[in-house]
Amino acid sequence: MGWCEHCETEREGTVCPVCGGELLQEITPEDLEQAHPEWGRETGRLLDRWPKGPDGEPEEPGMLALAQDFESSRGLILSRLEAAGIPAFYRYPEGGGLGKVVLGFSGYGVYIYVPKSRYEEAEEMVGGLAAPGRGY
Repeated sequence: MGWCEHCETEREGTVCPVCGGELLQEITPEDLEQAHPEWGRETGRLLDRWPKGPDGEPEEPGMLALAQDFESSRGLILSRLEAAGIPAFYRYPEGGGLGKVVLGFSGYGVYIYVPKSRYEEAEEMVGGLAAPGRGY
């Protein structure tokens, strides 16, 4: 059995005999690909790209900038850094995470962090796009 979205009814086969539209088929759990823990999170890939120190542990991050929590600001900065191969992540200061949930954005902005070894290079790239961070 398949579902015709146009006719809003179940039909036999893969094509609706009334409207000719493709029928949506039922998906069983076995048909679905198993979920991976890193789906929906950047942390899995970020740790792979983050530089390691002499002891093999991830390098300490430095706070690069305080940016506005809008995709046009935060996203632009993170995209520029990623394009240059500089791993970066952001965190909400103070109660900023709550503002994100309630208002859809954080009134406190977001702190953007990069590895210490790439800090100066990243600082040049960000330029005047955000308020300077505290460094490392």
